[in-house]
Amino acid sequence: MTHNKPSSFLGRIAVRAYEACVPQRIRTGLHNRWFVRHSARWEKIRNTPGSLITRIAPGIRMNLHGDSRLCEMIHFGNFETETLGFFECFLRPGDTFLDIGANVGLYTLTAARLVGPRGRVHAFEPCSQTFERLSGNVKLNRLGNVSCHRVAFSHENATAQLTVAGAGFDAWNSLGTPYMGGLAGTETVTTMTLDRFAHENGIPRTNCALKIDVEGWEKQVLLGGREFLSAKDAPVMCVEFTEEAAGLAGTSCAELYAAIESLGYSLFSVSPQAEAVQPFPLPGHFPNVNLLASKDIAAVRARLSGMSSQ
Repeated sequence: MTHNKPSSFLGRIAVRAYEACVPQRIRTGLHNRWFVRHSARWEKIRNTPGSLITRIAPGIRMNLHGDSRLCEMIHFGNFETETLGFFECFLRPGDTFLDIGANVGLYTLTAARLVGPRGRVHAFEPCSQTFERLSGNVKLNRLGNVSCHRVAFSHENATAQLTVAGAGFDAWNSLGTPYMGGLAGTETVTTMTLDRFAHENGIPRTNCALKIDVEGWEKQVLLGGREFLSAKDAPVMCVEFTEEAAGLAGTSCAELYAAIESLGYSLFSVSPQAEAVQPFPLPGHFPNVNLLASKDIAAVRARLSGMSSQ
């Protein structure tokens, strides 16, 4: 189990001091007691329509639902800690963040705190029930710098059938076919291209970052954003690669990798540590992984190391 990492420089210093000053035996005991209490809270709502509010970071709370596997992972702090840590170190006040495939809002809420009132977060979630939960979490935290959009990014401006996964697997809903949870039904959703949204909403390319996690539909999102993403100063992206999901959407991780490169990006490992962000060559077999896409990795590393305030 991994705890959520503090985002601020002072927070990281505090953690180091805690680890240096408090003996391992005592830290282990404190962790075990925390885990027991946390587990007991979740067991009361597991596999039920119930929910609970969990503090996921300083000043951020989330209403998490017992019928969602993703919410359970968020509650225990063991969901995509490396990618979350990257954005916690990369984002700055005044930045713009696009959360494409926001689900209940973990990245949305984290980014909203980091970009502050001068920044802007746009969260995209097409599933009606999940969108309500996302909007509820934004309201819970009284975030005036977040806009929620019930829309799916794709290669065209139209409507499409969202395939809804079985109970507990809401995070695997897809415009393709969910690779986990089976099929519970479909829902007609509005699709829009990233190019259209960026043009209509004046989305800046600089001081901007995207997270794309759409269960195999990532390539179609890129096709709809070719104009916005082809520019030399296009924003950095963290993109999910999942072979099973891509295959069920009629593509592959290798095709997604090539599509990102065709836009002028290079791909790298994701890490909160500047020195750990390294090139990620096209593998023969893709693991399930989030990758960083950047056109200026030196600038990314400078931000991660705290050398840039931009």
